[in-house]
Amino acid sequence: MPSKHELVYLRIRAGILDGRYGPGERLVFSALARDLQVSPVPVREAIRRLEAEGIVRFEHNVGARVVSLDEEAWEQAVEMLALLDGYAVARAHRRLPLAAIEEAQDINDHLRGGLTGELAAAEVMMLHRRFHRTIYRHADNDYLIESLDRVWDRIDASRVISTRWPQQRLTSAVDEHDELLRRLRRTDHDAAVLELFARQHNLNAIPAMRRR
Repeated sequence: MPSKHELVYLRIRAGILDGRYGPGERLVFSALARDLQVSPVPVREAIRRLEAEGIVRFEHNVGARVVSLDEEAWEQAVEMLALLDGYAVARAHRRLPLAAIEEAQDINDHLRGGLTGELAAAEVMMLHRRFHRTIYRHADNDYLIESLDRVWDRIDASRVISTRWPQQRLTSAVDEHDELLRRLRRTDHDAAVLELFARQHNLNAIPAMRRR
């Protein structure tokens, strides 16, 4: 069972990623401690951990704030995501069980519901991340998976995808997901070509968001 300190960390972290604490919002230790019914000590430790993960930033004379990405920083995060995810897809290709491909297909089919307004923006964001993680978790490299998770955390904390991505990018993204899965089903597909396709899929979000 997680310790009190771990539970405080997990609750604050979840609040940032689901938007309860929005980009740029101050994280006041005393208020968080009161809300979570704990002393300020585990709150302080949790915030320090979240700072190390890059989703909280300390500012002089201000304190802790949820990370806020401007357009340039968001694009840099997506570029890093594209680089890591492309490599992870190539590594996962030979290791990916059919069950994982079908799981990713089910997620993408559900994600299409966002095209008709059946899904809230936050759910679209969650499904999009789940789709990619369903594949890259089979890359057989713990450091790579951890790095991808951290980039995703920073992107999620910025709320850029949840507020703008569904309208700007979703239609083409789900089609590209289907094409990626079609390629992953082929055991004879060249890994380098697969890596380039997956990388470009992520990079395509940048011009789509610029056209908003």
